[in-house]
Amino acid sequence: MDHDGVQLPNILSLTQIPVEELLHREPGTGLRFAQRMDLIGFSGLRKLLDQIRQIPDAIDLSVGQADFDVPEVLKEATINAVRGRCGRYSAPQGYPELIAATKRYAQQHYGLADDEEVMMTAGTSGAITLALMALVGPGDEVLVPDPYFVIYPNLVRLAGATPVFFDLYPDLRLCPERIEEQITERTRLLILNTPANPTGGAFTPEELSAVAELSRARQLPVLSDEIYEIYAYEAPHVSIKHFLGWQSLLISGFSKTYAIAGWRLGWAAGDPELIDKMRTLQLLLYVCPPTLVQQGVLAAFDVDMSATVARYRHKRDLLYEGLVDCGYEVIKPAGSFFIFPRVPWGDDLEFCEHAMAEKLIVLPGRFFSRRTTHFRMNFAAPDETLERALEVLARIARRPGVRS
Repeated sequence: MDHDGVQLPNILSLTQIPVEELLHREPGTGLRFAQRMDLIGFSGLRKLLDQIRQIPDAIDLSVGQADFDVPEVLKEATINAVRGRCGRYSAPQGYPELIAATKRYAQQHYGLADDEEVMMTAGTSGAITLALMALVGPGDEVLVPDPYFVIYPNLVRLAGATPVFFDLYPDLRLCPERIEEQITERTRLLILNTPANPTGGAFTPEELSAVAELSRARQLPVLSDEIYEIYAYEAPHVSIKHFLGWQSLLISGFSKTYAIAGWRLGWAAGDPELIDKMRTLQLLLYVCPPTLVQQGVLAAFDVDMSATVARYRHKRDLLYEGLVDCGYEVIKPAGSFFIFPRVPWGDDLEFCEHAMAEKLIVLPGRFFSRRTTHFRMNFAAPDETLERALEVLARIARRPGVRS
């Protein structure tokens, strides 16, 4: 589609239905690629994001990263680390002083037990990769919520296992019965994400307690990705760690809280035996987490982010109320900085391509789901950008050619 002389990406040419059928294809290089590359449903999204970056003046609500700058105290601490001996390796699990500070934080906010262990990782995606490689392999099944963050099923496949999905639809809530329906003799792990990407959903203590009870009854460990824990708008964040202890692996990090997504530092906390296995794998894959960042984020634990969370609650309200006023069907996010409205007409590709013709960049829901009924928006953006987006969404709320 041509808009103001700019060739816009054609979403339909970059993806297929369903997302699981997106295959990795390379031009005729003569190389033979490993079969695992044919299992990754990610290339369509990668190509789309590459082309989006070339659209001038786009209202880009596609990529999930904070819109504020890194707090000055973290900058200064990191600069001081540069002036020191920051180029040397740390231990594979990270610096002891950062591990200790993170463990104190996890004990205070997540209910981590004294005898559980913590390690630093190369981002939360690195932590998830290590955990899956340690826990599952060929013939195993991993339960994944639908909608899901795009890396979950792909990393499960890379570990040799099979993702099995349980629905959060239609209310985007956690229902133990839907999970139990998918458990088989091959089920080895359950993945949770709260607050969630892409939905903005945050599970309640009652939901988490019920799932913890199921997990104990079925001897099913839980990997809980809680990277957005600071962005909880309706009630304080609660972790399944409070209810499940050693049988849950807690994964979080610093990137979303302090706007350091590109610095790549996460952490994992749980069973010491599992952390030891992950530490061994990290030594082989990454050697150690980024040492410069480890030294810089030691200052993070004293930074008050409450004003930022309040601003993001305002942005959530601005976008949610605007969508409702425009007639969109949408569940109000309780956390994170994402919202997941239902498309008002057509399917997700058709609607998102029409939005792109108006230079509004939102992502088709199929990148995060087996369904094609929703789209994802990131509201970590200036208020004026969100207001521009709502103007476009109001214009395209009805299918083109349909009169009001």
